[in-house]
Amino acid sequence: MVEEEVRKVVTTGRSSVSITIPKRWLTALGIGPGSHVLLRFMGNYIALAPMGGAAKAWGGNNSIGVDRDDPEYVLRKVITQYLRGASEVRVRFGDYVSIKGSVKGLVRDRISGAEVIEEGADYLVIRFVMPTPEIPIKRLLNRMMLVVLGMARDAIDILRGSGGDPEDVIERDNEVDRLYLLVERLVMSGLIDQAVLSKLEVVDSGELVNSLMVAKSIERAGDHAWRIAQVVRETQTLCCKLVESPIVNDIADLGSMAVDLFRGSVLSFINTDVEGAVKTLDMRLKMRGRSMDVIGKIYSSGLPVEIGGRLMMIVESIRRMSEYAYDVAEITLDTYG
Repeated sequence: MVEEEVRKVVTTGRSSVSITIPKRWLTALGIGPGSHVLLRFMGNYIALAPMGGAAKAWGGNNSIGVDRDDPEYVLRKVITQYLRGASEVRVRFGDYVSIKGSVKGLVRDRISGAEVIEEGADYLVIRFVMPTPEIPIKRLLNRMMLVVLGMARDAIDILRGSGGDPEDVIERDNEVDRLYLLVERLVMSGLIDQAVLSKLEVVDSGELVNSLMVAKSIERAGDHAWRIAQVVRETQTLCCKLVESPIVNDIADLGSMAVDLFRGSVLSFINTDVEGAVKTLDMRLKMRGRSMDVIGKIYSSGLPVEIGGRLMMIVESIRRMSEYAYDVAEITLDTYG
């Protein structure tokens, strides 16, 4: 239940004022005479917290008890603590020691800066070795974009028959996920502590949240680059090479257009380029027309279902990458327009 009271601010000196707080609120938080409290300026409000609670809220240590035989489930719980700002997490496996090795591998693969610093028969202690918060958010967005662009271009080249390895593209998706989680953790820290905003090189919490939205669009675009590579790999395993289809070059050209569109859109946000964002949105009709043309060719090609269906899946992933480019462009207009 939220309680509210109106109190009058009283001047107590040249540079400070005082305000009374209901005693029952302080008692509930364990605050008494002589206690130290933390005051934090949050932009449009002021937060007050007990010193112990403030320390625990961000950057503390936490413990996780494993209650099921599912490494991915344990990973999600570790990620939750990571995003909350924990500096260390102790994972107690209890009756599920058999999954300890799998969890250790997943944590290392999926969380940036995660290190196992202590290990016992039935537990792990994971420390998150974080870069300093001086890392600008947009530098991380640029890094995410470069990884996704590389994945998408390589997937399209493989579709054209370049002879590359789809597995290499698929493995790089983990790097995108790690960077996204790092961005989300830093955004959370900035929302909790407004002093971090300048170190992240954002103007206010609104720009910070919008940066997270852009990061999510980049992460999703990476998922579709991964999907294209996966479809190509599956087709090679099942029957044949997609490059043998005469429509593949049209699909690859469409993919290259989507990749260039996505790159321009993300750079518009990074560079606060409103005109660039508008140009991205102006490409909607052209991209839609090209997509419909390619889809029509697939339908009229008479290709076997196992080929035509997979080509349609690739076109859909390309279309989704374009949609994420439009999303980023709209965020740019909302943030800087």
